[in-house]
Amino acid sequence: ETFIMKISDINKIIKNLIVLVFWLAVWQIIYMIIGRDILFASPASTLKALAELCLESMFYKTITISFLRIASGFFIGSAVGILLGIATGFSRTLYMLFKPVISIIRSAPVASFIILALAWMKTGEVPVFISFLTVVPIVWSNISEGIASVDFKILEMAHMYEYTFTVKLKKIYIPAVMPYIKSAAATGAGFAWKSGVAAEVIGTPRYSVGSRLYESKIYLETPQLFAWTAIVIILSVLFEKVIVYAVRSKAKR
Repeated sequence: ETFIMKISDINKIIKNLIVLVFWLAVWQIIYMIIGRDILFASPASTLKALAELCLESMFYKTITISFLRIASGFFIGSAVGILLGIATGFSRTLYMLFKPVISIIRSAPVASFIILALAWMKTGEVPVFISFLTVVPIVWSNISEGIASVDFKILEMAHMYEYTFTVKLKKIYIPAVMPYIKSAAATGAGFAWKSGVAAEVIGTPRYSVGSRLYESKIYLETPQLFAWTAIVIILSVLFEKVIVYAVRSKAKR
């Protein structure tokens, strides 16, 4: 069985490498067609720029501060979203009360909120607020839907056997809501990074990935622009993987 698992893991790695090589080849072909570094960076020049960034003393401080801002917004937004989801999941009146506000937050352009937030708070606080604002509707809708998805017949059975609220929470509600929490964690983590970095690009706070992206665009340093974009993608994927892994581990326990 272990041997079969190892073969499966090796096959998965090989397939991922083939996919990676394919898209690197597509990237290189597009670069060769365009033929101008100022418009489109090659894989080699992007990798070189990435290596140069890693040698900079301010690089790690920049990504750490950006990470803390966006992670703070994500966790605060998740906490508020969970509380709102639980409240509106158990109360139809509260659901109808909060639904218009959540719908407006979800539908309105992120850029509008960023510009408004810049008038209210410091530039370093805007990415936290925007990440928070993006995550709340995602977590809220998933938690609320998860609670609403609980089978009414199971709840009737629990009532008939006089289960306490704690038992119903542990045996009925949490198992029903957990798949929705996993979905919210994965989606929310990705959107937190997208919106948070967008807020940094517009607000350009000191020591931020977004401001470095903006500077690369202003000075037409396309390889650096591609390198910083790659860094955002890597950080976003890693953050999402860690959050999803933590949720899954909690779900198993």
